[in-house]
Amino acid sequence: MNKIFKKATKATLILIILILSLLALTGCNEKPATSNNISYPMTIVDSSGASVVIEKEPDKIVSLSPVTTEIVVAVGGEDKLVGRTSYCDYPASVEKIEVIGDLITVNLEKILELSPDLVIGSAFLDESIREQLDNAGVKVVTIYTDDSFEGTYKDIKSIGNIINHSDTANKVVLGMQDKVETIKNKVAKAKTKPSVYLTVGFGAGGEFTATGDTFIHQMIEMAGGENIASDGKQWSFSLEKIVERNPDILIYSKVLDENELINTVGYKDLDSVKNGKVFSIESNLIERTGPRLAEGLEELVKIIHPEL
Repeated sequence: MNKIFKKATKATLILIILILSLLALTGCNEKPATSNNISYPMTIVDSSGASVVIEKEPDKIVSLSPVTTEIVVAVGGEDKLVGRTSYCDYPASVEKIEVIGDLITVNLEKILELSPDLVIGSAFLDESIREQLDNAGVKVVTIYTDDSFEGTYKDIKSIGNIINHSDTANKVVLGMQDKVETIKNKVAKAKTKPSVYLTVGFGAGGEFTATGDTFIHQMIEMAGGENIASDGKQWSFSLEKIVERNPDILIYSKVLDENELINTVGYKDLDSVKNGKVFSIESNLIERTGPRLAEGLEELVKIIHPEL
């Protein structure tokens, strides 16, 4: 009888340990770990040059840009978001969050109704709105990148620090850096450099592309392509030059109609169209300088150098 009791006790003990272990793991997954090295109040100089004192860890945040929203979610602060713009559409889970306007125009009354303790603005934030929020006692910081991977890393870390998720932010940045380094090593082995044209708009309204003064141009070069619009300015390029330079690869934003594109005068005669070298890309992966930027670079390499 004692042997049976001992066996039962041992089995019960093992079961209890397993249950406790699972509960511990569940507890760890419920909320991202906050940072041990962050203390409040903290003073930061934001992207506008303003010095802002953050008195305590923000609990209710309004994001005024899609990039900011993606960063806050990526570093584990989604539960803090109470307001977003209509352009903040990633990840899909943010759709439940209140919309307070778009990139240019925001509803000040709606923001104040949400009682945020922090508003994170973009380069589009109107100074009068910022001033009114300041007067209402709402902390405002503007965070926007200088359009580079380094700038993106900096913004992710800055937001991570502000909302007390610097550990997670550092992991996000390290993951991006590892992916970019891997991509660079692969591209270095490429034996060719195909000519590329990437369009985000075409037709009667004009030809709009990633010209040489854009960050997407830099990404095309990083991905081992030669951008035929490198001498263009401010996203504007001529159809005549596109036809003359006849790119090996034609890339278009997924929001455009491929059938319409490849049957448009000028485009339909390109070698890339005749050879089936026409590819779509989700523009937000390369236009939004946030956590998915390394993924965007990877997608460009898959298109330009599929052999890698």
